Amino acid sequence: MTRSPPAPFPQERGIPMTPGAAPLEYAPQTVSPPGETLKETLEELGISQADLARRTGLSTKHINQIVQGAAVLSPETALLLERITDVPATVWNTLEAAWRTQVLLEQEREKLASQTGWLDNFPLADLAARGVLPNRDRTVANLQRLLQFFGVASPPVAEDLWRGYSAAFRRSTSTTPDQYATYAWLRLSVLEARHRTCKPYRREALYDLLPSIRALSAQEPELWITQLPALCSQAGVAVIFSPAFKNTHLSGATRWLTPDKAMIALTDRYKKDDRFWFTVFHEIGHVLLHGKRLTFLDDDPLKGTTTAEEEANNFAAHALIPPEYEAAYETLRRRPKPFTHIQRFAAQVGIAPGIVVGRLQHDKALDWREGNKLKRDFDLAALTPAQSSNAAR
Repeated sequence: MTRSPPAPFPQERGIPMTPGAAPLEYAPQTVSPPGETLKETLEELGISQADLARRTGLSTKHINQIVQGAAVLSPETALLLERITDVPATVWNTLEAAWRTQVLLEQEREKLASQTGWLDNFPLADLAARGVLPNRDRTVANLQRLLQFFGVASPPVAEDLWRGYSAAFRRSTSTTPDQYATYAWLRLSVLEARHRTCKPYRREALYDLLPSIRALSAQEPELWITQLPALCSQAGVAVIFSPAFKNTHLSGATRWLTPDKAMIALTDRYKKDDRFWFTVFHEIGHVLLHGKRLTFLDDDPLKGTTTAEEEANNFAAHALIPPEYEAAYETLRRRPKPFTHIQRFAAQVGIAPGIVVGRLQHDKALDWREGNKLKRDFDLAALTPAQSSNAAR
């Protein structure tokens, strides 16, 4: 009959790789070297180390080194021990692997202890609020969690990786954002998008959905907050709502996760429906018009100066007010008051009145202080508390 080891198996708990997983932590103090289990097993069986050496064909010195934890208990030795102790080789291998993992973790903790200052680059309060970190403390444990969150081995590796990524990033304006907060926000969005179920991307399907997406702008936020992601998923686009971290200056972002799945991440930077819906169609423009290797990070899409940003702006403007309404819009632009004219035109096009106000303000047909009561306010954190906090599910 196969024996069970007298010492308990090592109990391990893993650090979650994505926000939303239960906040677990590795507990190395529960792991003992396999030599301790071997010593207890030999004592229970009444076998001396010298006798075990004779039975296995190994030297007494090597057996003693295994017991002391100075020598590795190899898979070959595990097979030999199974024959003598009747404890399965898989048990010995598991004990050895757990012990070696603990040794490496302790070595890593010692190395990372001098690098906890790297945490100061990040918005720790925001990361704690979103469930990435349990608190905002500058600890080795939090540094390990953050490295696991980013999927990198060490702070220097992360810095090198991001320098390489920067060549593929396209910012829409020349503002100077907090790069570390930006990377953290983008990583949160990417991880959330990866878990979204979408059909394979089809360009024609996304074009076909444009009228339905435009019509959502006239709905209450409580409705489009679920309907917009559901619609876009049918065309292979994962839409993520994620309030931006402080000093990221982000309205939205577009990134291809795979050749068959794109991500559009949206913030509520201006908390007005005209800016929000222009950003929605601006990001859709990036998906439809531009390459799959670039990541577009849009601060204020209206202020974009690159060719790609101008193309996305033109796409958004024509998607929200299609060419067949241009003549009517020109009439409105010449005489936007009383504001019932704006409401009537918005109803004709099938969009929110606030979008028309924003367009008229941009075209200088209205002062920036006029018509703002027709714009709808909204707060993503209030509309999507579970997603925006990345609470454990």
